Amino acid sequence: MPSPDRARLLHKRHQAVQRVGDLAETLRASLLERMTQCGKPGCKCMRGEKHGPAYYVTVTYAQGKTRQVYVSRDRKRLVETWIRNYHRVWEALEEISRINLELLRLKDDRAKP
Repeated sequence: MPSPDRARLLHKRHQAVQRVGDLAETLRASLLERMTQCGKPGCKCMRGEKHGPAYYVTVTYAQGKTRQVYVSRDRKRLVETWIRNYHRVWEALEEISRINLELLRLKDDRAKP
C-alpha cells in the first residue's frame, strides 16, 4: 500500500500526464508581428502609416541559429494555438519532473504505481 504522500504525488502526476494530450499540434516558437516601411516616394509609409501587420514565426536552434517563417493572417490563430499548446505541454512536463523528484525523495524505489 503506497504512503499517503506517495499516493497524492502519483495522483498529481497522473493529472499532469493527462494534460499533455495530443502532441501533434505543438510548436516551440515565437510569433512576431511586424509593421514595415517600403521606402517608395509618396507611399503612405513614408508619412508614418506603415504596411502590415505581417506575421512571422521564429524558432531558435542550437548554436544560435534562428529560422523565420512567414505566417499568413488566416493561419495566425492556428499558430497561436500551437504555441500555446507547446507552453501547456512544457508546463506539464516540468510538473511531472518536480513530482518525480519528490517521489525519489520519499526514498521509495517504486517510481511507478
